[in-house]
Amino acid sequence: MKHIRIHLKTSSTVNKTSVPNDTSYWKKLWDTYTSEYASVEIQCWQEEVHDIEELTKLSAHSVNQGLVKSFTITLNEKNCNYLRNHSIDADGGLKWFTIFFYKEDIQMLEIAQYGSEIVLYGVNEKEAEEFEALFPEIENAEYFKEHLM
Repeated sequence: MKHIRIHLKTSSTVNKTSVPNDTSYWKKLWDTYTSEYASVEIQCWQEEVHDIEELTKLSAHSVNQGLVKSFTITLNEKNCNYLRNHSIDADGGLKWFTIFFYKEDIQMLEIAQYGSEIVLYGVNEKEAEEFEALFPEIENAEYFKEHLM
């Protein structure tokens, strides 16, 4: 599947090894790219107790996966508003380690490393360029015509 992979410039914090220097892209990304998605899977580390408590209130399903806890959240209006407006933490990155957005059962958008690595699937080169324009302080961006699984 065609896709673009973007790595943002990052810094370290006391609590996280890698967070994006600038998360100003978040609300625009949410408003522009997530409206067609049905659900989101959010993964966080088991030691991130506050984040686990927060996601438990939103999730339809959760699974312990060793060091990681995974939450499946239906993207209804209430959950969309919450995730759009309450995802940035005090360290400046996203609260959660990895976020996967799904359209039906197909993963369409992946946001990893607390928001510093972003992959958008199913886009042509022009759409990839438009997506890339959302992000400040890009370290590296690459467009792929295939996705080898």
